[in-house]
Amino acid sequence: MIRRIKLSDNDTYLKLGSYISSDFSKLYNLDSLINKKYNYIYVYEDNNIVKGFIHIQVSFDEADLINIAVLSNYRNNGVGKTLIDYVMNKHKLKCLNLEVNVNNEAVKFYKNLGFNIIRTIPNYYEEGDAYFMKKEKDVYIFAIESSCDETSAAVIKNGHDVISLSIATQIATHENYGGVVPEIASRMHTESITYVIDDAIKKSKMSMEDMDAIAVTYTPGLLGCLLVGIEAAKTLALVYNKPLIAVNHIAGHIYANNLEDKRITFPSLGLVVSGGHTEIIYLKDDYDFKILGSTLDDAIGEAYDKVARVLGLKYPGGPNVEKYAKNGNPSYKLNTPMNDDSLNLSFSGLKSNIINLVHNETQRRNEINKEDLACSFQTTAVLELVKKMELAINKYNVNNMIIAGGVSANSYLREQMQELANKYNINLSIPKFIYCTDNAAMIGAAAYPLYLKGEFASYNLNGKSTSKIFKS
Repeated sequence: MIRRIKLSDNDTYLKLGSYISSDFSKLYNLDSLINKKYNYIYVYEDNNIVKGFIHIQVSFDEADLINIAVLSNYRNNGVGKTLIDYVMNKHKLKCLNLEVNVNNEAVKFYKNLGFNIIRTIPNYYEEGDAYFMKKEKDVYIFAIESSCDETSAAVIKNGHDVISLSIATQIATHENYGGVVPEIASRMHTESITYVIDDAIKKSKMSMEDMDAIAVTYTPGLLGCLLVGIEAAKTLALVYNKPLIAVNHIAGHIYANNLEDKRITFPSLGLVVSGGHTEIIYLKDDYDFKILGSTLDDAIGEAYDKVARVLGLKYPGGPNVEKYAKNGNPSYKLNTPMNDDSLNLSFSGLKSNIINLVHNETQRRNEINKEDLACSFQTTAVLELVKKMELAINKYNVNNMIIAGGVSANSYLREQMQELANKYNINLSIPKFIYCTDNAAMIGAAAYPLYLKGEFASYNLNGKSTSKIFKS
């Protein structure tokens, strides 16, 4: 347990302090500190053994870390982190500050505890310079996603770390209909929402009271599906008195590139590829996105689904076309879409090309090689995306590129985009497979910059089936 220090702890306090400085007993007197205004000293006690202590000096919502020490045989067991987390939560601190000699081995210890070097202070100590280090409060966002056929909830820390993720998919149900049936999807969200919320909280080993905000997808998507998530999020925000954050689903796909060890580096070129979107964008900064080109008709994910239907493949079409394509060769000659120097795209003609080809071959009673036709379609479609992204790279002086959206899970697209990035020696970021398709983790990641800006929604938040996130 963690408790305030007592005078009876003085011997252990001095022993721990000797790890910090040989002059500790001369510099710090527990009798005078224990009741000193704005000073707080806590000890970590386990089985009647005081294993560590922390001393802070509080000023409003910030504090200076005066000292922290852990018994040598209990280090690397999370005692220091537990003490840090405790005082930040106990005193509702936004940040914790400290100064440390640049040559002190403790610098590594503080970095491991989440402190960052802000600046160097010359000649701070008699023996040399000091680092001014700061630890910002960890921000935990509970996120909900229900825009289409996945019900999902997640706990995200600082916009990057996935503490927990729960997803209930409806694919097996919609397979029977060859696509998503909105009314069925909405009803299934209603059945699943409380389960995924409970599951995400249990997996996180936290409580809803520990959350700093509630985030939810509010656009674009199937309206009935969106409303299930929105009402759940508004209820949680109201009951637990948490700010509500409205997140654009496409922004979620973009910020999936911030999850775990990945980070979006600005400025960057982006390719958004999903069932309803295909755009080439310029990312100047957080939520400062400009559209450079887009599909004039079908999105690439939509084209995959329609080609799958023509080939008689099950829903979801995209993964099944990819599976067939891996076993085929691009032996069918297909028309090149949008053969120009613009950054716009078109997949309707390519789709029609395949429909007509299958119809004509069927009329002639010729057998269609599904693997080869799937491979021909995928090769033509993906290389069109590569060509347009290469045009964008040559028009805009950037060193970074991201891919976002459900189609970013396509292995052939990932391979071709990596080859393009290597050709121009630029950094490429693509989310891990689990974060490519719809999930609440990406919504939590997209909510984090909005939380930092204080952009919160009211309880009047409503769903929108379509919306714009990009500047034109």
